Amino acid sequence: MRDSKHIVVYHRGRYFKVWLYHDGRLLKPREMEQQMQRILDNTSEPQPGEARLAALTAGDRFPWARCRQAYFGRGKNKQSLDAVEKAAFFVTLDETEQGYRTEDPDTSMDSYAKSLLHGQCYDRWFDKSFTFVVFKNGKIGINAEHSWADAPIMAHLWEYVMSTDSLQLGYAEDGHCKGDTNPNIPYPTRLQWDIPGECQEVIETSLNTANLLANDVDFHSFPFVAFGKGIIKKCRTSPDAFVQLALQLAHYKDKWHRVLIASYCVKVKVWEAVPLKQER
Repeated sequence: MRDSKHIVVYHRGRYFKVWLYHDGRLLKPREMEQQMQRILDNTSEPQPGEARLAALTAGDRFPWARCRQAYFGRGKNKQSLDAVEKAAFFVTLDETEQGYRTEDPDTSMDSYAKSLLHGQCYDRWFDKSFTFVVFKNGKIGINAEHSWADAPIMAHLWEYVMSTDSLQLGYAEDGHCKGDTNPNIPYPTRLQWDIPGECQEVIETSLNTANLLANDVDFHSFPFVAFGKGIIKKCRTSPDAFVQLALQLAHYKDKWHRVLIASYCVKVKVWEAVPLKQER
């Protein structure tokens, strides 16, 4: 299997293909920043149906499968879809501002988490393994599709990214990535789409379906500073198991008439809590 050599970036309803290599090497951080700035400076408008295209990945699967067969199996649509699906990962340059605010920790964290979970339901490509979401105020997070890996994989990736950024790469005094720009690097390429009216109707239907699901999600997060994983490990307990047990206990106390069953998978040595309603 060949490694992908490009990413796809979504910004203001447009899709851009960005090569990660130039002259046989990976782009340096300052060069990647240059490519992102070129996208931000691009004033072109979305093509018909382009802005909300990713809603097809957020709604029911059957309409998306039928649209793929009918409208994305040939021509420019197939080439652009191949660019998205063969990209190393997907990036959204989000126009909103998110992140933790000390003056309003609960609401800000709730909004931050909800945005990473589903955004506007058309600005994350939910079929990709993961989408990096970069907000207008510089905050960043990940939307990950769960079937290929458990959460610790993304956690380790994120720890690597953050530590490398802080300890090895760093920034210049003016806030830019260290290094120089490179005018010889080709500009990001706009992906081209020809989305007929019938497909645009399916996109809107999928978006409505996704919005109903998103609006039905209540998400509340808050900072917990009483203790961390260090104390849990001193008790010779896995932090993951500790949290899983806490979730089960909270659920049991809240829904005493339910039974919690742990389903075990011996091969991968993980388990998930499955709440089942007890029949009376």
